[in-house]
Amino acid sequence: MSDIALSRIAHLLKVEDDLVKIPELRQQFIREKASIDVKLSSTTQQQIDSLMTNISKLNDASSRINSIKGNITRINQIYDESITNIKDYATIKKMSSVNQYLNQVENLYQDIRSYSNILAKLNKKIEAEYQQLNEDLSYPLPNIISIHFEYNRVRNFSDYLETFSNQLSDDLKAFVNKVIKMTKTTIRLFDELLKEMIISLTEAVKDDNVQLVYKLVKIIEFEANEDLKFTLMENLGINQGNGDFKTIDYVNFRGSKRNYKKFFYIKLEECLDDTFNDCIKHYSSDPMQVYEGGLDWLEDELRFVFQRLNPMLPSNWDVDSFFQNVYYNRLHKYTMDVINTDPPAEDLMKILNYDTYYGKFLVALQNLDTDDDKSKRKSVIKKEQKSIIGEELKNSVLEDYLKVITSKSDEWTDNLIKMESENFVQRSIPPDTYHYSQQIEDEDVNDQLITVDITSDVYVLPDFNSALTMLKGQADVAADSGYSKILAGVLENFSKCYIKRIINFQKLIEDEIEKYMSIYSNEGCLIKESKAKRLFRSGKSNTSKTPQDFENMTPEELAQISQPALIEYLAALGNTFEINTDRLSDKFLPEYQEKVHSAYQNRLIQAIEETNNPSTELNAQILRAIVDIIVNDLYPELSKLFTKSWYEDGQNLTSDQTTGAARIAETIAEYMGELRSYTTYDIYSLTFNILLDSFISDYIRIGYENILHGDGKKIDPKAVKKYKSFSEGINRDVTLIYGKLQPLFTRKDTAYLMSLQAIELLGDLGMCDEPMTIIPQIWEHDILPLFYYCPIEYVRGLCLCRKDMDKRQVNQLCEQLEIIQKDYQSKVEPPSMPIATLNDFTFKD
Repeated sequence: MSDIALSRIAHLLKVEDDLVKIPELRQQFIREKASIDVKLSSTTQQQIDSLMTNISKLNDASSRINSIKGNITRINQIYDESITNIKDYATIKKMSSVNQYLNQVENLYQDIRSYSNILAKLNKKIEAEYQQLNEDLSYPLPNIISIHFEYNRVRNFSDYLETFSNQLSDDLKAFVNKVIKMTKTTIRLFDELLKEMIISLTEAVKDDNVQLVYKLVKIIEFEANEDLKFTLMENLGINQGNGDFKTIDYVNFRGSKRNYKKFFYIKLEECLDDTFNDCIKHYSSDPMQVYEGGLDWLEDELRFVFQRLNPMLPSNWDVDSFFQNVYYNRLHKYTMDVINTDPPAEDLMKILNYDTYYGKFLVALQNLDTDDDKSKRKSVIKKEQKSIIGEELKNSVLEDYLKVITSKSDEWTDNLIKMESENFVQRSIPPDTYHYSQQIEDEDVNDQLITVDITSDVYVLPDFNSALTMLKGQADVAADSGYSKILAGVLENFSKCYIKRIINFQKLIEDEIEKYMSIYSNEGCLIKESKAKRLFRSGKSNTSKTPQDFENMTPEELAQISQPALIEYLAALGNTFEINTDRLSDKFLPEYQEKVHSAYQNRLIQAIEETNNPSTELNAQILRAIVDIIVNDLYPELSKLFTKSWYEDGQNLTSDQTTGAARIAETIAEYMGELRSYTTYDIYSLTFNILLDSFISDYIRIGYENILHGDGKKIDPKAVKKYKSFSEGINRDVTLIYGKLQPLFTRKDTAYLMSLQAIELLGDLGMCDEPMTIIPQIWEHDILPLFYYCPIEYVRGLCLCRKDMDKRQVNQLCEQLEIIQKDYQSKVEPPSMPIATLNDFTFKD
């Protein structure tokens, strides 16, 4: 019994109780055995049938072979009889020869007659293909194979005429020479086309024009095989030129080898020579620049050839080896010529440094080849060729020099950060001023865009030029040394240090704003939660740290926590990084880009671009901090919004009193007026826009929360007294604020004051009759066109503040508003510069 069967039985009989299953299992095994016997019998019968069929076929094949052998014997017999028994065999043979000759003459007559037309058409095809390829390297040469076929036919015909012209009379020989002369033009044109394909090889592959490669390979391989056949026939003593002139098939006739494989390498070498010589001419004024980034293109070309071009070509072509050897020979000759001019020591060091680099590059290039079939191939670079001056030299002077530069730069940056941090925190001296010229866009009286030149003395940090002065000094030294990688390394290290300074300032701003708000924060006067929550919170024990008594501190004690002039220093910091970042991109980068090879330009660009986002983030943090300080000063007045005092504001004021809105507008105007005097226009404009967005959003939010959780009065659309009208109070505030702030904007930027309509619309929303009908209309026709991304919360909060609306109505209305907004946004494209004032509006209900 097999092991499999025993294993199966052991699996089925594990315990003593399983023994009762033995009869059942026996019947099951019998059934399975019967099934297997049937299948085995059927399979065996099929195999026997198949074997008998094959034997029958083999017998038939054997019979047919015997019949064929008999027929061949009969054919041989008939042939022998036809030769020996036919009378006048010689005469028949001569007649056949004459007939063949007449046919050959007829064919020659027809071909010679149409030859000039054929050549003219072929020449046009070749010229058209050449022009297309010359203008567009991605052109796939769809006609080149057919052109090559036609070219071979005419050239074979020309070879035929030329070979057998010696057998002709002088007159005919002169005629044949004219035909051959016409063919030379076609040969020249085809060779020019083939040359263009060869010199375009690498660039075409870069453009993914692999069709050019494959078609070129097909042509060269075909010509090489034909040349090989010609050579073999010559070696065997079988030369077509020794045959009968009248019987040779001139369509496939070759009079000599055409050597297009050799032509390929000759033209490719000429192309590589021209490329290398162009590089030499480009740096003719300073030969040392050839070694200072001027040969990066050569390395890229070899790498490209090795990785992409070579795998597309037959392995026996060894194109990678050919490229390397040609460039090595040119570089070796050029280097020897330079050395023979007795260059100074520093130039010789540059050559030696590049020599080491080039040798390592070639070794790395060889390691890129992971093809198993090529891994056993002999290295294409001889040992003595690894050095372009004949020997291996290792020199790390430049690398060491770069390390020295970067280490000193890091040390200097750390000292600068320490000094900048101390100045920013202590603020013991006023910021420096910098005479800054800038161009801004404005509008004339006809609302046409104009450019205005403005100059102002803006605040900057003390010694704000220090970082760029240090960078320029290092970059000049690196550029003078001629080593692009050193200049790139200097700039990349500067970028790292620049970002390090930005990160430090971001932390300083957080700390300084936190300290400032710990003393001067006015958020305590705002209502941020419901009365029930405040009552519940007031009943708990206060385990927090006892706050400091800032009100009883002296100015000196407060200054120990937060020094004055924070806004001025924030503005100076923003101006400093805006000006320096612009100078890096607009002046520094273009100046030094011209001093490096194109391969390093991207590194310079990337190094500068890496500073842009951190600088932008820093300035955004600065603007947010300035806005927070200004809005914080507005909280005491904002805390009175929509309360009884706000409704009565402006009634019975004495001559030296002002309304709350007037005090808000005056505070904003005072801050922004001062800011305009010492910041760049971009910072001033952005700050004002952010301030307006923040102020308007806070105005609405605080007003809602005052009504919902504080002393604010529910909006009564039925209010009779004018001074108790909500819309009158809103219009009063908007008018005062707009009138006070409008002079602080340019004519063009005044448009941003339209965002005040977010407050103005509260009057219509709060006082309209039939709110379930009117508010959706205001939402669709007034709010969404101006505030495209306005959240529903803006209207929901106002509705909750209305005396005549309950939460059920508010929820129902909000659902309707949401449907309107989705429909509106599906039909109307967002404006190119939407007003973002209400985008993130929220309140606590």
